[in-house]
Amino acid sequence: MTGPLLLLSLSLKRARTLLIATGLLLAAFQLLLVLIAGSIRPTEFDQLASLLPPFVRAILGPSLTSIMSFGGIVSLGYFELAVVIALLALIIALATVPASEIETGFADLILARPFPRHWLITRTIALVLFATLTMLGAMMAGTWVGLALYAPPDATWPSPVMIGLLALNLGLLTLCWSGIAMALGAVCRRSVAGATTGLLALATFLLDYVGRLWPPADRFAWLSPFRYFIPFDLVMGNPLPAENILVLWAIAMTGFTMAYFLFTQRDISH
Repeated sequence: MTGPLLLLSLSLKRARTLLIATGLLLAAFQLLLVLIAGSIRPTEFDQLASLLPPFVRAILGPSLTSIMSFGGIVSLGYFELAVVIALLALIIALATVPASEIETGFADLILARPFPRHWLITRTIALVLFATLTMLGAMMAGTWVGLALYAPPDATWPSPVMIGLLALNLGLLTLCWSGIAMALGAVCRRSVAGATTGLLALATFLLDYVGRLWPPADRFAWLSPFRYFIPFDLVMGNPLPAENILVLWAIAMTGFTMAYFLFTQRDISH
């Protein structure tokens, strides 16, 4: 087994319990959403919409009708705040593994062998990509298994294209923040990198949130990665703009590139 694959295998063994547990929870949540959506009668969706606070209806706008439907409830897991937070927490933890290895001395043991230092970053990128694809795969599997088992006969299923675009948009958002966390972890302690990334995520989320409610703040909202996470538009059947894909992908790639450069300059003896 080559160096990067060996490092990846070791990292997966250490993270396998967390990955399996998270994947199963996300898949189970998708199954539960199908059960919940199937238990709501078509006439009750409008009643649920009327119970939402005015500011929520203002944020959702025209997409409210699409979300308050069987397909909208089923697809809720791809943009539900708790799910997004869980995925970001998982991905930040994995992206800052190199910083943890330096602090524990594991990096010294690895680099005592003839391994290029950048393999630690390459391994981490592969780990983040694997975790993202696995979590999204578990969610999509939970969605389709749930629909096959529990959807009412007369229910309109969400289209595979819509589910795929929701998963793609969520995956790009997680990769975006993994790049930021990895770049910070290349120069900071793991606790500092994780906390800083979390605070940046919170600040930019609030910036996007305020920008949608208060027009003066909207001029700065483009700085938030969450501005390019548009699940409500996708639920309405709109396509995912190429610029959203490019911005999130560019942030991720910039973070990965900076992590390579900064990690090669870091003194790992401290």
